[in-house]
Amino acid sequence: MVVRLAWCVTGAGTFLRETFKVMLEIKERYGARITTFLSEAAEEVLRIYGLEGLLRRISPGGYYEEVVTSGVAGSSCVYAGRLAIGRYSALVVSPATSNTVAKIVAGIADTVVTTAVAQAVKGGVPVVILPCDVQGETVSPCTVHRDECDGCMSCVDVCPWGAIEVVEGLPRINLLRCRGCERCVSACPRGAIRCWERITVRIRDVDRGNIERLRRMEGVYVVTSPGGILEKLAELGVLK
Repeated sequence: MVVRLAWCVTGAGTFLRETFKVMLEIKERYGARITTFLSEAAEEVLRIYGLEGLLRRISPGGYYEEVVTSGVAGSSCVYAGRLAIGRYSALVVSPATSNTVAKIVAGIADTVVTTAVAQAVKGGVPVVILPCDVQGETVSPCTVHRDECDGCMSCVDVCPWGAIEVVEGLPRINLLRCRGCERCVSACPRGAIRCWERITVRIRDVDRGNIERLRRMEGVYVVTSPGGILEKLAELGVLK
């Protein structure tokens, strides 16, 4: 029997690239069909983190392999109806922003992602969630460290997307144009451009509290790492 997974992605860089590796592993190792639900912020962030091509491999557009956005699903998120009638083995939300977690625990369903979660719980579909705030770190997009830049401008012309602008004599990456291709990284002779750096952040009390509330919700399973998603899906009997 083919494993069908619904997978929600929100607009967080934390765990994002690792999440997509797990998604691809599940697809290739278990032959799963994955429907990817994207929040509006996720549509932007996937491009910034260079994951659009990988997304097309994971959800190429066939039946139960669609990419569902607010523009595709409409205001009522018609694809979420599949979850209400139990057509998926599980729903995964990874990474889940603090905003999404807060809405879920408050019972708010006003986005593609939060509507999918609400319908999954109602339909008895297990929900596995990886909050981006569980480990106190985040991952930065491609960034010019201007204090290390000598202004040679070798990165400006190499960007195929025109994402590198010159501001006050030094380059800066316009993230709304960036596609995470990393060509600027190899073009910089001083190593002043870096992508996917891990940054320690402080977890807010309100976010820590919401994660604990999430743990207590019926039918919801909180994990603390992308690898934990695989373990939980195996524990639930979804992946065999």
